[in-house]
Amino acid sequence: MFIMLDGIDGCGKSTVISAWKKYLANEGNAIFDLTDCWKERGAYPEYSELKKYDFIFSSEPSYVGIGKTIREELIKNGSSYPPRAVAEAYSLDRLILYTKIIIPALREGKYVIQDRGVSTSLAYQPLMDKKLTAKVLATLPGNSLALKHRPDHLILLSIDPGLAAARLKNRTGKQDNVIFERLAFQKKIANVFASSAYQNLFKQRGTHLHYLPADDKIDIMNKQAIDLIQNVFSL
Repeated sequence: MFIMLDGIDGCGKSTVISAWKKYLANEGNAIFDLTDCWKERGAYPEYSELKKYDFIFSSEPSYVGIGKTIREELIKNGSSYPPRAVAEAYSLDRLILYTKIIIPALREGKYVIQDRGVSTSLAYQPLMDKKLTAKVLATLPGNSLALKHRPDHLILLSIDPGLAAARLKNRTGKQDNVIFERLAFQKKIANVFASSAYQNLFKQRGTHLHYLPADDKIDIMNKQAIDLIQNVFSL
């Protein structure tokens, strides 16, 4: 099963991911955190290392190679790279991730849970350049591959953009300093995630969509997140 989690910046994705990891580990599952591996090694693991794990947690962009360049250069505040070039960088990073990890894991029947993905590109990038329509983005190799292997379940976190902005401002030790974290832009992104046109990009490919409210306190969010993942597993 392939589960993707998405939402505007500051919506609480990290909180949900953390709750899921703790819950799944307590249930006796073996978990491999690809993001931690990237940060520790500065490189991809060999897929053979993942064979003994039940769940693989991933994220986009990656923290190595093209993904590191995206995070540290292409989308940092003050950058002005052409939107098409940024979109192609995301696509290439995605192509590598899916080829090396996601597709082999799904073929072996593993559970993959990912923080952001092609769902993010299809929401954010058309707002950066009107020429980057969903149709155009779907032709980029990494995006095309990701849509072919679309998530079985896409979970969208819903939150008031003003509250999300306040959370971002109060973050300690995790200031992303990226161009997307402006409130006016995040309001537009929230509208995209809520639109039927966006949601149909996945529904028409067979993805099940779920909605998780993210305005509540952490303990309530954690419970709702665990209830949701239990429900997803039962489908």
